[in-house]
Parts: sequence; C-alpha cells; structure tokens
Amino acid sequence: MQSSSNSMGLDKTGLALVLISSVLLGIWATMNTIALRNVLLWIGTVAALMYWWNWFKTYKSNHTLPALSWLYWLAVSLITFMLIWVVIHYFFFAQNPQQQLSELKSTWLRSLLAVILGSATGLALNRNPRFMPWLWLGLLLSFVVLVYQYIPKAIAKQSLFAVDHFGDYIYWAKFNGVLAGTILIAGLLGLMIDSIWQNNAKDKIIQHNMKADQETSLHLNGATVKSNRINRIAIPIYVFIGVCIATYSFVFIFDAKAGVGMAFILIAFWLGVGLLFILKNAVSEPDRRRRRAFLMKSLFAFILVVAGLFWFTAQHIKNNPGWGSLFEDMAISTQIDTHDHWKGTGVALPLRKDGTPVAGNTYERVAFATLGARLISLNPLGNGSLRSFREDIKKIEPDYRNHPYTHSAWIDLGLSFGLPGLIFVPLALFSLLLCAVPNPRARFRAMIITTAFAVLILYLVGEYAFQHGVEILFYLSGFLCGLALLDCIKLRPLNV
Repeated sequence: MQSSSNSMGLDKTGLALVLISSVLLGIWATMNTIALRNVLLWIGTVAALMYWWNWFKTYKSNHTLPALSWLYWLAVSLITFMLIWVVIHYFFFAQNPQQQLSELKSTWLRSLLAVILGSATGLALNRNPRFMPWLWLGLLLSFVVLVYQYIPKAIAKQSLFAVDHFGDYIYWAKFNGVLAGTILIAGLLGLMIDSIWQNNAKDKIIQHNMKADQETSLHLNGATVKSNRINRIAIPIYVFIGVCIATYSFVFIFDAKAGVGMAFILIAFWLGVGLLFILKNAVSEPDRRRRRAFLMKSLFAFILVVAGLFWFTAQHIKNNPGWGSLFEDMAISTQIDTHDHWKGTGVALPLRKDGTPVAGNTYERVAFATLGARLISLNPLGNGSLRSFREDIKKIEPDYRNHPYTHSAWIDLGLSFGLPGLIFVPLALFSLLLCAVPNPRARFRAMIITTAFAVLILYLVGEYAFQHGVEILFYLSGFLCGLALLDCIKLRPLNV
C-alpha cells in the first residue's frame, strides 16, 4: 500500500478536487459565502471536466469501456432528466418567467456545476481511497468554529443550551446546521464502516499470505500492517470527534428535533449492522484468546456508543417533550380541513385527547406536507419557481399568511416542477442505494448507503428546496454517482 504522500503525488488533480469539495461542503450552508462558493464551483468544474476527460481517454487507450448496472444508468439518467426538465419547464410551462430565469442563471447553474464537481470527486476518491478523510474535514472544521461561537453564549446563559436560531452563529437558522451536521455524520459513519470492512478483508488476505509463505509475507506486508494499525486508531478517533460535535450541536446549539432524529436513525442503523458484524467475526475466529479479545473490545465500543447516543437523546427529550405524543400529533395535523392553524391567522393549535395542544413544529411539518401533496395533485406540472408554496396556496386560500415552504424539500420540488420534481432525484438516490446494498465488493458500499439514506430522509423532513439546499442535493447526487461508478463496473472491449 502506498503512503499518503505517494498517493497524492500520483493524482494531484484528484486531490485538488477533494480539497475543493471539502472547503465547499464546509461553507455551503454558512452565511455570507456565496462569492467564494461561486469561485470554487467554477474552478472545481473546470478541473472536474479535465479529470473526466483523462479518465475516458485512459479507458479508450486500453480499448475498454465500463458496462454498468441498469440501476446505475437509471440514477444518472434521472438526475440528467431533472436538470433538462428545469430548462424545458422555463420555455414551455413557466408561470413566473422572470423569477424562473433568475433561478436558472443562479441556483440551477450552480447545481449543474455541483453535479459535475461532485461526480468527479467521487471518481477521484474511487481511484484514491486514502483521500476520503480529507473530504469531511471542511465540514468538521465548520462545526469546530460553531462550538467556538457557542461556548461564550453557554457561559453567559449558565446553561448547556445556548439556542440562537437567527443570531450570529456560522449556521443561520437551525435547518442549515441540521443539513451540514447530517451530511457530516453520514459521511463519517460511512468512512468508518468502510474502513472496518476493508481492514477486515485485508487481514484475511495477510493471514492467508502468511500461512502460504510466512517469511516472504512478513517482509512484503510489514508496511501494510503498520499502515492498517494507524488507520484503525486515527479513523475511529476522527469519526468519534466529528459525530459527537455534530450531535452535540443538534441538542444544545440548534435544539433540532430533525437533527437528533437523523443522528439517532443513522447511528442506530450502523449499530445494528455492527453488532451482526461483531458476532459473525467472533464465530469465525478459531483462536479462543483472540476471539475473546475481539469480543471484549468490540462490545466495549458498542456499549460506549449506545450510552452516548441515549445520553444525547435524553438531553434533547428533556428540552423537547413533543416526542412522547409524536404519532398522535401527526394524526391530528393531517386534518387540514378540520383544523386551520396552518393559515397563520392566529387560530390556536389543535388539541390532543388530553386537552393539550399538539407540538407546533410537528403540526407545521405534517399539515404543510399534506397541503403540498394536495397542491401537486391540482398542478402536476408545477409552477417552475422555487419556494412557491405560498403563491400556490393563496390561489385556493387567499388568507394564508404562513411560510413559503412546506418543510419537505421533496414536496417543495414537486410544487415547483411537478411530478418530475417530486420523483426524479429521490428515485435516483434510491437506485444508487439499491446498487450498493447487494454488492459486498463495493469499495465505498457503506458511504453510498449512508449518504443516500440520509439525504432521502433529511430532504423529506427539511426545508431545503431552495438555493444552497438544491445545490448541495445535486452535488451529493453527482458524488454518489462518481463513487458508485467503479463499484458497478464490468469492463468490456471498446469497438474501434
């Protein structure tokens, strides 16, 4: 295995793409960074196009082309169709052409650049897996800055809770912090799980080699064993710090129910997979002493993570009692014809059976999602403008005075661009997820699964269908396509 310095020397363009993406991810959802984002996107896109061209030339010179899974092509096609549909919609179905043209030249142009940059970054990481930790460093550092801003506020309030949604934090409004934090947690968890799987596979190869020729294998594999030991220490520490900072921010800085829920779902999912992995490897280990040591270390780490997860969750529930009545609140909130608090005209929140009002944030999300779905059914082609919920609903309810979004990015995209906006990108992400799940040989299987899963859920419950939220969505979609490319490849001869 090559050292990091050697790897970097072999693919400087790939490393540049990863570092540009790292900086972009770190600043994308933060305040007052639009100029820097534009510069990085254009520079990154030029480098990305060159990278893709060189990759194609390499395969062409070897007289081979990749034969990809139909699920992979479905994902790529759907993302492409979505971008084409946005342009078609402007020329033939626009209801507010001036605003739609402005968004085409800003948000959607940046989204196109983001897809290109993201896909090339995924390809670069596929060819240089050791660059992966660098990708998430920008996001981690942004949360370090956030904690630096939080500490004086917490001291002044003499409380761990220092919520200031619209203050001077680097992330303005909690939904931006939840977006960045969820991506960070998903990326770091994917990094660690992939690292564990890869190290386990390498161990089996090394053990096999040592049995075949102990003296030769010790000489050849010494550097590999040392490198693996460093990775096994450094990556878990790196992941632990990042996940803890993001989860802590969800609880004590943003007080974000969606963020805590996302962190719980992602960590609990991989805890379940991890427990199965521990049991499987313990059973397959013939040496009793090594099996016992493996079980003790693994179960200690497992218990530590579970305890930390439940502590964070308990702290959040203390400050957010709405979790206990979540399902009852959701059922009541769907009754938009019976309860009209959603209009924003001062009508009180509906009451539960015990006479207490439903949780306001739960009511808004469910009621607006229900309204949005109804509006899409009335206008299946959409109106072409982002954040069009208020305009659409005023056509049937003139007294509406509430938010311009539904709290669900998928529904908001459906309102803007009809059924294609509602279906295309989620289905593309789901296709990539299905491409990775049954493929144990995929190099970044966990990364693809975790990121696609996180984005599908987060954009279902978050108000991200505008500006940087759309740009990040298309960056991650392109990134997963690039990351899954070599995992789905079967080389075939090129007809020349």
